[in-house]
Order: sequence, then structure tokens, then C-alpha cells
Amino acid sequence: MSAETRSALAELEGLRDWCEANQFEIEEVDSEELVLTDQETGSVWSVFGVDEWIQIKGLVLEEVEPGPALCLTLARLHDRLLGCRFSIDAQHGLIIIVDLMPSCRSGEAIAEAIMQMQAIIDHTSDLIEDAIANEVAADDRTIDHAFRLEGSRRLH
Repeated sequence: MSAETRSALAELEGLRDWCEANQFEIEEVDSEELVLTDQETGSVWSVFGVDEWIQIKGLVLEEVEPGPALCLTLARLHDRLLGCRFSIDAQHGLIIIVDLMPSCRSGEAIAEAIMQMQAIIDHTSDLIEDAIANEVAADDRTIDHAFRLEGSRRLH
């Protein structure tokens, strides 16, 4: 990644304005990483420059073991084509990740991705916690219910 691109990450058009309007604190860790903190909810988002791409990560749950019920639940969520993915990180726990391709390198794209990822966390955190606590994977109907979908056309 060029020095020009790295230094531009914190200065993407509209990012600071969106952060200010939505009560997000923006911290530049280094030339390739930002941390955006929602002052209202406390959620923290890491934004990384990876070549010309942007990767955004957010913590869903801390200290998570990758048991069969959780893994199957996550696989079923991935099957929903949510636009992001979950990963279990040994250092942090369960995280949600999105990759923005170079043509989406903008403050607006980062803002939209964070809002989408937060909505997914809001809809899925209870079912993920239930899968972990009860050691029973969420089925497709439970996932539909979490997203408030009724009469889904998915084959169950």
C-alpha cells in the first residue's frame, strides 16, 4: 500500500462528518488503522487498510469457544449472504468482519458497512448466545425469527 493511500484512510471524504453526526470518536492508530467508537453504545470498530481494500472488524462476544452449536449457527448465518462474515479470534472472541473493495473506498461505504454490521449483531446476538449456552445450533426458522422474517421462501 502506498504512503498516499495509507495516510488517506483517516481522511476519506465524509468519514469525519459521519462520525461527528453519529457520535463516533475516531482514533488514528497508525497510517493503516482507525478505531471508531460509538459514544452512545460503546461499540468499537477497527478499520484497516489492506492493500487498496478496507476491512472493518467489530467485536460480537468476548471469550468464545468454537463449539459445534456455535459453528453450525455461524455457518447458517453465512448462508444468508449477510454481506459480512463472523470469525472466532483467539485474542478477542467472536468478531464480525466486512471487506470493502477498492471501488467502495469512501467514508460513506464505511458508515454503511458499520450500520449494517451493527444491525446484524443486534438481530443475532441473542440467538448466538443461546446457541453457546444451550449447545444447540440455531435452525433456519430461529434465524428467520431473529431477523423478523415471517413466511420466508427459504426451504427449511
